[in-house]
This record gives sequence, structure tokens and C-alpha cells, in this order.
Amino acid sequence: MPEPRTDHDAGTELRAELVVARAAAAARSGDLDAALRELDRYDDGAVARHRDVIDLRARVHAQRGERAEAERCWRQLLDDDPRDESAAAGLARIRRFRRRGPVGALGRARHRLRPAVAAVLCAGAVTAATWGLTTRVPSDARAARSDPAAVARAEQDVRRELTEQRERATAEAAARRTEALDALAREVRTPGARVERHEDSVEVVFEQGLFSEGAELTDAGAARLVRLGERLAERQQLRVEVLGHIAQVPEAPTAGGSVTSLWRAMAAARVLSDASGRPLTGFAVASAEQRDAPHDTDAANRTVTLILTPQTAS
Repeated sequence: MPEPRTDHDAGTELRAELVVARAAAAARSGDLDAALRELDRYDDGAVARHRDVIDLRARVHAQRGERAEAERCWRQLLDDDPRDESAAAGLARIRRFRRRGPVGALGRARHRLRPAVAAVLCAGAVTAATWGLTTRVPSDARAARSDPAAVARAEQDVRRELTEQRERATAEAAARRTEALDALAREVRTPGARVERHEDSVEVVFEQGLFSEGAELTDAGAARLVRLGERLAERQQLRVEVLGHIAQVPEAPTAGGSVTSLWRAMAAARVLSDASGRPLTGFAVASAEQRDAPHDTDAANRTVTLILTPQTAS
């Protein structure tokens, strides 16, 4: 019988060992896509053709339900070494799946067992229920894996990289949200209104009252709402909440809202809807708590405030 191919130098063995350890650690975390990316990390044909890299690639494809890709990888190993027991066992399992007519068993396994993909081991063995195969380790790969501490360090590197990637993604999302909120605050700044930038939203507070009595808008109040509504015309991906206010009355409840403040919110929403072209149903209206009145004078508190929250700034 021909001997297995051992045309990898020591550097290739070490690089292949690192690739396999990183990919296996990613697979253990349940991220099969990341495992495949790790297997493609180096633009090195010798590493890509390494027996352990190909075998782990086959196992990851099998876990993903990609039977044809797994079969292709294992056949490649058998072409190189007909005695490769792991590749033969993998192909045998695929043939059994076909004979049994599993009605998409591999596809089901992909979704059912993905959290259990911790079974993909850096030594090349898979212990998950679907692909519980024992791997024959070539002597050259055995030598490269003789240092468990090196493998453990590689796995720690992968976990650290994944954590750093998540942290970078979170920071980038926060930066995008900050940029979107800053842009929104600039766009809605109009005469007679104060814009307050919060962590997740922009608040518009009118400096003077918009209503004369009850829910009757003054001409100046209606004009201010029209100007703001025009600024909202191009901002369709935006949650707009209109909060109506009333003056605080001595010895009256400081919470619970009022019918008058709700009417004011509805009246303001109608004007904003007409000016912006947004449907009236695109505005959330509510009565603010009496204690949350934005001003100290009764006349100024005959008003509404707006809470604007970008829906795509994440």
C-alpha cells in the first residue's frame, strides 16, 4: 500500500495546525461561518491542501448540511490516501443518509445541531450525534499537535479575536448611531425650538406656548409646527412621539396626564403630518406627566414636545 503523502515542510505543518485549532475553536463557539473563514485565512496552497484542513472543512460542511461539499472534501482525501479511515467513514455516513432517504436530515441537523457544534475538535474528531467519526491522525500531523499548550493558546487567540470583533462591531454601531443622532439634531433645529440630544433620541422643546386655550393652536404655534414638519419630510425611517403638556396646577395631581394635553398632542400631530407628508398613523401621541412640563410658566407649558428616534441608526 502506498504511504500517505507527507510533502509538507515543518512550517506548513505549524501553519496548518494553527488554522485547524482556530477553526475548531470557532466551531466550538457555534459559529460555523467563522470556522470556514478560519480555514481560508491563509493564502497558502500547501496549507489549504493539508489533510487536517481538508478533513475539518468536510466536517464543518457536514454540520452545515452541505453534503456535496463534505463529500467532495473527503473524496479528495481518499484520492491522496485510500487508507484515510476518517474520510472513508465520512463518505460511508453520507451514503447511509442517502439510502435511508432522510428527508433533508442533513438540513435538519444544520439547524438542530448548530449550537452543539462544539463537537468539532481541533484534533480532527467530531463527537456530535450526526458526525461521530474517529479520525486517523497522520504521523506528521501528530507531531505538529504534540504540544497541547500551543493548541490551547491558539484557541484562546480565536476567542480573543471573536471578542474583539464583537467589541469593534458594537463600537462601530455606536459611532454610526451617534453620527445619525447628531445629523438629526442639526436638521430639526428651527427658530423658536430648543433641540436636546439624548443617548438614543433627539428631543424638540418649543420655547413658547403653541396653544391659546385648550387644544387651539395659535398662528405662531402652527407656523412653528409647519417648519418642523417640513424638516421631517425626508426622514421616513424615524419614530416621532408627540407629548402634550399642560400647566401645573397647585394641589393638582403631578402625574397621570390629562385629556387636554392628549388633544394638544393630536392637534400638533395633524399639522406635522400635513407638513411632512408622513401619515398621521406615523406619529405616536401621548399625554406627558404634569410634573414633566418643560417650562416654569403656564403660558409656555401650553405646548408639546417631540421625541425623535432614528430607526436605522444602530
